[in-house]
Amino acid sequence: IMAEHSKFIRGLLDPSEEELFSIADEFGSEFDRLTKKALDAINNRIPAEKVTQESLRATKAIRKFKAQATEGILDCNIRSIIIPLLGDHTLREANHYLRLLRTFES
Repeated sequence: IMAEHSKFIRGLLDPSEEELFSIADEFGSEFDRLTKKALDAINNRIPAEKVTQESLRATKAIRKFKAQATEGILDCNIRSIIIPLLGDHTLREANHYLRLLRTFES
């Protein structure tokens, strides 16, 4: 779901927010890649611990991005059609995903 969040956040940003477009695109690609790696781990092709650690790192980074973006939206420093409540919702989902990932840490 982190990849989907990145992609729809990008779609709701004003076209003038080029730097945020780029960041959202990078997160979308990274989480698409991690999803493929997770499927490989399920099929025992790669160690699950490695994917878990990569996912934790990426999720911490996107949580920071979402927190900063939500704050920027609230402060009217980011141009978008994102309502702050949606930003907060995606931030809470990132926090939930982090809790789940931590249960798989070895």
